[in-house]
Amino acid sequence: MRNLVHFLLAVLVLFPYNSFCQNFQYANINVQSVSFSGGNLNIRTDNNSGIYTAPQWLATNAIKSPVAYTSGNAPKVAASLTIDCATVPDSIYVRALASDSIAFTPIKVVVAGSATTVHSFLYPATTGSAVFASGFVRFFKPFTIDWQISFDNGITWKSVGITNNTLYVTRSAPQPETSLYKWFHTVFDISCRNAQYKSQDTAIISSVWNEFTDHVVLNYNDDSLFYYKAMNSPNVTLSALLQYRDAECYTFAQLFLSGLKIQGVVRTNNYVYITPINNSVCSNIVNRFIVKTWMFGNPSAIATCPDFPYENTYTNLMPFPYTAYNFDTADVVDQSGLPGSCTINPASYFNNHQITKIDGVYYDPCYGVTFNLLTDIKTAAFSGWGYRNTIGSTTHAFFANDMTQSDLMETITTF
Repeated sequence: MRNLVHFLLAVLVLFPYNSFCQNFQYANINVQSVSFSGGNLNIRTDNNSGIYTAPQWLATNAIKSPVAYTSGNAPKVAASLTIDCATVPDSIYVRALASDSIAFTPIKVVVAGSATTVHSFLYPATTGSAVFASGFVRFFKPFTIDWQISFDNGITWKSVGITNNTLYVTRSAPQPETSLYKWFHTVFDISCRNAQYKSQDTAIISSVWNEFTDHVVLNYNDDSLFYYKAMNSPNVTLSALLQYRDAECYTFAQLFLSGLKIQGVVRTNNYVYITPINNSVCSNIVNRFIVKTWMFGNPSAIATCPDFPYENTYTNLMPFPYTAYNFDTADVVDQSGLPGSCTINPASYFNNHQITKIDGVYYDPCYGVTFNLLTDIKTAAFSGWGYRNTIGSTTHAFFANDMTQSDLMETITTF
């Protein structure tokens, strides 16, 4: 009996009645911020306003910033927490358990003094117990961290909150940024989301390409990226595509190739600029083509140019709202044909086009199609050739649906 009394007295001394914070009451403990470090990669915002910085998770911020590492590295995290209680201990043990069975070791941290009942304590930057498997792409949406504390030197642990961030792991170190290629958020997302668990170049190329084949290309926020939603889109850079979500062929070619470069996949001579060969017909240069599908009616200009007997005229080709061609007269009429990214009937009257070429195969990310030969493009994708001239305020556009009337030439560079 005497021993039991001594034990109870000792308990009352160590854990006074009003010290309920030390008696495993956890609702008043909150994670305030989480910062990632340890070699994490810079991620540029899609609007090109800057790079996401630490802390990447804030309790007061509904939008959590993305994080990226190269495979073979372990994440490193720090956290700020608070406890709201009149009586607090001098120190608390903190640990964390994260996705992929990554643990962050228990550490005894000091509880800061405060003039109020709210006290803060910091979990220092700590490297996780395991690295992301070397040579493999990973995609975590979300990467969760279960933050836990202990008041009894690590004997008993209780969860005080789960934080989450989207986390990307690239197969290899991304290629360095250039004037056009940047480490944008959506580049990481499209690439890692599609190439999850992939390791070999060919598998990564094929997987990233899958984003484009269903004609629905989405950014990191699942918003559509449009190919000529407005037929007069002025956007010709990757940055403009991601910022305005509507752009020309240049940008989709750059997006696809950027998704490979971010994984460290190296391919040269991969950017293809194609145009008609500029042959002469009826004393004019054939310098335009129309992408399927256009319907050919009666050839009103057969006397003017027998080889290009179809004529359309216009004074304002693409008036507001910029979703259809406006011809004054038309022997040839634009129909729904090859859909582009998130657009059923994009612009289809061009003098050039930009695509990509990888390991001998032509990839056209705007339309999600591939070709083995340059000559296959005109056969599979074009309705005809064209040239035009302007007299006064009227443009006269002449067309031929005989695909032997011209051909394509290419200029190949490295993106």
